[in-house]
Amino acid sequence: MAPTEAAPAAPAPSPVRKYVVLGLFPLLMTVLMVGIFVSAMHSPTPNNLPVAVVGSSVQQAQGAADALSAEAGGALDIRVETSVDTAKDLVHDQEIGGAYVLPAEGEKDAVLYLAGAGGSSLKQVVTQTFGQVAAEQHVTLDVQDLAPLPAHDNMGTSSLYLTIGFVMAGFMFVVVVSTAAPELMKLRKMVPLFAGWAALMAVSIWALAGPVIGALEGHAWQLLGVGSLMIFSVAMFTALLARFLGPLAVIPAVTLFMFLGVPSSGGALSTYVEPVLFQSLHGFLPTPATLESVRSILYFGGNGVGGHVLTIALWGAAGLLLNAVVELVQRRRKTPGSKVAEGNGEAGADLSAESPKAAVPAN
Repeated sequence: MAPTEAAPAAPAPSPVRKYVVLGLFPLLMTVLMVGIFVSAMHSPTPNNLPVAVVGSSVQQAQGAADALSAEAGGALDIRVETSVDTAKDLVHDQEIGGAYVLPAEGEKDAVLYLAGAGGSSLKQVVTQTFGQVAAEQHVTLDVQDLAPLPAHDNMGTSSLYLTIGFVMAGFMFVVVVSTAAPELMKLRKMVPLFAGWAALMAVSIWALAGPVIGALEGHAWQLLGVGSLMIFSVAMFTALLARFLGPLAVIPAVTLFMFLGVPSSGGALSTYVEPVLFQSLHGFLPTPATLESVRSILYFGGNGVGGHVLTIALWGAAGLLLNAVVELVQRRRKTPGSKVAEGNGEAGADLSAESPKAAVPAN
């Protein structure tokens, strides 16, 4: 039987192609980061910023709201309230950025309620906006912060950096594992591996930001739960991308969770002073959901955490389900090996029949 010929080796890629591919990676990462970040934050301008005007009567509040709306245009989304307590609840629940209480008849003081823990940029924009309104009305403005930031986090940025840490722990681990240990990228191995990694990194990030640095105080179990879920979800979705792109999965993963996720989170700059695109992404991406969860746990008594955690969980569940589907499809494509085995068995039988050593001498 003639020896089988070895398959010809695939031609090596040309040096030009190799260097172009190598250069595209840092080029794309840099262009995407600069382009998205600058587009989102280069010119902060109020855009559909939700606020409330509170008056002693509907007529008083509506008249002031109409005048303000005509002047502000689309910069403000104004609602009218007659109850100060209701307006304060809306501010604390982060449904509005601020509540401007008109002075009662004969008084000279207007009151502005806001939540400083909702972001320093939002506080600044709301204060400036209604400071001008009070000046035009020739009244003094009393600013009252319903959720002030603590001294150990007086800029409110700890929630942003904690979120970035959770995101990086998720996608970087997958990029390394898919390259250095691809045999671990099977679903039955990935799930326990990613879950263990998520728990380990959540504890590590929390311990560094909290007990070591002192930027966080309390709420350890809640933060660890949100962090573990986020790391696992990002890892699962990045693993899906890695099945098709290998190490290059870092490009769409970083674009989705960092370059788009950070500006739309409201952690560095309020989304109400960014283009509408980032306001839309705020309610869709897991990065903003994580930041809002952390911020709410730390400073707002957990208000609204359930919806944000659901967003993160849906991303994780989608990643898990799609990984299972892709793995199942890939497995079925390889299943024809059973038919090949049957064919090999028949061929082996024919060869055995033709082999002289297998022949039985006649009596």
